[in-house]
Amino acid sequence: MTDVADVPLPVRVELAHAAVQALAELAGVDVLHIKGPAVHPGLRTATGTGTDVDVIVRPSGVDALLAALAGHGWRVETGFETGSAFDHAANFFHDSWGLLDVHRHYPGMDRDPEGAFERLWASRGSIELAHVRCAVPEPIAQSLVLLLHAARTPRPGRTHPDIAPNWTDRTPEDRDRIRSLAADTGSTVALAAATGELDRFRGAPEAAVWEVFVHGGDRLDEWGARIRAARGPRAKASVVLRSVRVNRYYLGQKLGHEPSRGEVVTEFFRRVLAAGRAAGTHAARVVRR
Repeated sequence: MTDVADVPLPVRVELAHAAVQALAELAGVDVLHIKGPAVHPGLRTATGTGTDVDVIVRPSGVDALLAALAGHGWRVETGFETGSAFDHAANFFHDSWGLLDVHRHYPGMDRDPEGAFERLWASRGSIELAHVRCAVPEPIAQSLVLLLHAARTPRPGRTHPDIAPNWTDRTPEDRDRIRSLAADTGSTVALAAATGELDRFRGAPEAAVWEVFVHGGDRLDEWGARIRAARGPRAKASVVLRSVRVNRYYLGQKLGHEPSRGEVVTEFFRRVLAAGRAAGTHAARVVRR
C-alpha cells in the first residue's frame, strides 16, 4: 500500500476523488464533487487546489456510501453530529488516499436536503479527475457552494478570497442567478452571510448561527445560536445534550493518544463547569447592559 506522504498532494487529491467516485458507482449512489480540483478554474483562488476530497451525497444514499467506504479502508475520524455547528459532514481517512469529507447536506441548504441536492444534481456538469468522470455542480452552483463555505470561515478584518471570483467579480446577471439558486435550495440567509447582507435577517432563528460566524463569538454563543436555530423541542433538546458531549476524536488529538474512559469523564465535567462559568459571564454582561 502506498503511503499518502509519498504521493504529491495535487495528484493524491485527484486520485482520491476518483477512488470515491468508483465506490459511489459501486454503491449506486449519486455524489457531487465540490471544492479543490472539482471547481471550475476561473472560480478558484490561488490556494484553491484543495488538500482533501469533499463530496455531497444524495441524502437517501448516505448509508450505502458509508458502508462502501468502510468496506474499502476508509475509517471515520468524526461523525456527522460532531464535525461542525451544522451537523453536515463526516470526516474519513484512508492510508493511501488521505482525507475525505462526506456531506449529507451542505451548510445553509439544510431545510430540505433532498430537494436541495436534486436541484444541484439536475443542473450538474462533469469533470475528469484522474481520468474518472465525476459529477460536479454547474458553475453558478459552484459559486454558491464556495460562498456558503466562505460565510462560515471566520477571517477577522479580512474578506475571504473566494468572495471576489464568486460574487464581487461576477456580473449582475450572474449574481441574480446565484440569488435565485439560493432561494431554490433554501440558502438565502446563508448567502446573505457571505455577501454582507445578513442584517436583513436579524432576529430570524435561521440567521442565529451565521451571525456568530460573521460577527464573532465564543463557544457558548455558538451553542446558544444552535439551540435557537433548531426546529422544535426535540431538536433543541438534542443540541443541549450534544453541547456537553465529549468528542473522543478531538480529545485524542488534544491529548496525543486515545483517551481513556477516565479522561473522557474528566473532560465531560470540565465542559459542564466551563459552560456554567461562561453562562454566568454572559448573564453578567446582560445585567451590565
